Amino acid sequence: MGNAPTSSTVQALELGLRLRERREQLGLTLSAVGKETGIGGNNLSSIEIAKRKLTAPKLEALARTYGLSDEQADELEALRSQTERREWWDDYARLYSEEFLRFIGLEAGSSAFRQYTAETIPGLLQTADYARAMIRGGSPYIKPVDVGPRIESRLARQTRLEGPDPIDLTVVIGQTALRQEVGGRDIMVHQLSRLASLAEERRDHIKIHVMPYGAGAHPVIGGGLTILSFHSQLLHDMVWQEAVTTGALIDKPHIVRELSASLDEAIDRALDLDASLEMIHEVRKEMEGQP
Repeated sequence: MGNAPTSSTVQALELGLRLRERREQLGLTLSAVGKETGIGGNNLSSIEIAKRKLTAPKLEALARTYGLSDEQADELEALRSQTERREWWDDYARLYSEEFLRFIGLEAGSSAFRQYTAETIPGLLQTADYARAMIRGGSPYIKPVDVGPRIESRLARQTRLEGPDPIDLTVVIGQTALRQEVGGRDIMVHQLSRLASLAEERRDHIKIHVMPYGAGAHPVIGGGLTILSFHSQLLHDMVWQEAVTTGALIDKPHIVRELSASLDEAIDRALDLDASLEMIHEVRKEMEGQP
């Protein structure tokens, strides 16, 4: 793949994982490392899960404690320096929680993205008008002045659908989402046209399934679920689980495995790609008033 896209968030995750693996290989506890390096156990734990940044002097202290060679230490320092890179989503930090900003960073550096949404079109596939209607109508607590920047940031996330190494995207969209007239019929017609265009023209990396009403109960019914995968073999899949106003990242392997299996089953129960595209066209024509 050459230079696969990544992000400072993903690089921090890889750095933390490599440091944790080394610590565990040596059989050292967080408190034992803290005594040697002056890094508190809570701080080190946060560094290992990429929730706190690591400075160069602290990495040097860890490298000495862990007995790393100069080559190994230099490799980790090169990785650490990349975690300090300013990213586009930093400009929107005041709008979102730390957890959601972390999700955006992971999304930007992911290789594959599987998602289920029951009642809305996924953010990566939304038109600007649909996003505006969702933000205004679905989030009444948002200040009017923040609507524009939120739309900008949502559209900026969609750059991962472009370029020489676009994200491999598989989504399951509930049939309700196709018929929910977010912003009115004209906006929905354009939104459905965009879905159809993406499904037709970019099927090599964008796969859109529709979960029909007739599918009945399925493992992910009633919830929003996203599973992120990464280029680095060191990094395991992570889950973003979204509620009405909040969301949470999940990295516990057994929970991720269970949710991943549930989403895979939902994909199997949904319409295949051709039937999904046909339904999108049918709903669009119906909204346009075409026979």
